[in-house]
Amino acid sequence: MDRPKSRLIWLRNPNVVRLLRGLATGSIPLTHDGLHQETPWRTVVHLRDLLMDGGVLPRVDRQLLLYQRWLAERLAIIEDPEHRRLLQHFATWHQMRRLRSKAEKGPLGRSQTNQTKQEITQAGAFLAQLAGRGRTIERCQQADLDAWHTEKLATRRPAQTFLRWCMRTGRMPRLALPPQVVNQDQTPLHQHHRLAVLRRVLNDDSLPLRARIAAALVLLYAQPVTRIVRLTTNDVIDDGTTVTVRLGDPPSPLPEPVGYVGVPHGGSAGVDIRQMFNRNVAVRGGVAPARHYIPALLADVLGGVIDPSPVFDRTVELAGVPEGYKAMDAREALKVKITF
Repeated sequence: MDRPKSRLIWLRNPNVVRLLRGLATGSIPLTHDGLHQETPWRTVVHLRDLLMDGGVLPRVDRQLLLYQRWLAERLAIIEDPEHRRLLQHFATWHQMRRLRSKAEKGPLGRSQTNQTKQEITQAGAFLAQLAGRGRTIERCQQADLDAWHTEKLATRRPAQTFLRWCMRTGRMPRLALPPQVVNQDQTPLHQHHRLAVLRRVLNDDSLPLRARIAAALVLLYAQPVTRIVRLTTNDVIDDGTTVTVRLGDPPSPLPEPVGYVGVPHGGSAGVDIRQMFNRNVAVRGGVAPARHYIPALLADVLGGVIDPSPVFDRTVELAGVPEGYKAMDAREALKVKITF
């Protein structure tokens, strides 16, 4: 016996004495299930290892046993009985079968059981969010899955194992999940290409309006799509003079003609912007005729015939957009350039 003194000290531990006495008297069944109910878990795990090494108990994968104990504690703190029941079925009929199959081929590693724990944790979080939206798993809709995946995708991705199991077993409708791997073009978008795409977004009425607005916001503010899709109509603010979008605090101004595309306008659909500004004839200005000249001048700008850079006499970063607009309004700057 290696380190006999340490073993003797361990045997004098009151918890060890209690467990050994219980096994000797039969008050604790000499089985894995019997030990599974006992505490503290670290002492129980070590005692179980000794009993398996001595051939007293059949050998079972240690990580599998630790996961079973963790699962029991995790399920015990879930208040909703339907959520607890559903997660118990998922763990029993999917996770445990998978772990036992892997354990037969070799000892499980911590990474495997940690992944399984994340599946349960994120599945429980999804069910809680779904309940907060007033739905059950049986009535889950595509919008619910999209809302779940728009934030912290890497953290929430383990819930997809649970969601696929629910779809496969008929516990929820078959809906679309984000792909496991998203391949993105890492090549930077050239400024000329960005302006060309932005021009199409602003002028091609054959494209869906929502897609045009989302694309314009991505091209203008370099925001990830996951941030754009969370915006609602309440995040677009039109105070009668300036259209802003709430990407942060303070809201960012939407330059024309993006602002004109991004809000309801025209008679009964909302604010009639042209009618409002056509009466605004004064030295301070009115409707800018920029759209009239864009088709004729933009090609020359993109082709390098015209250099528009001299008009920019101040440069700000994205966070400084509000100050840039204030500077132009106060005639302290002619035109402010935004850098990303």
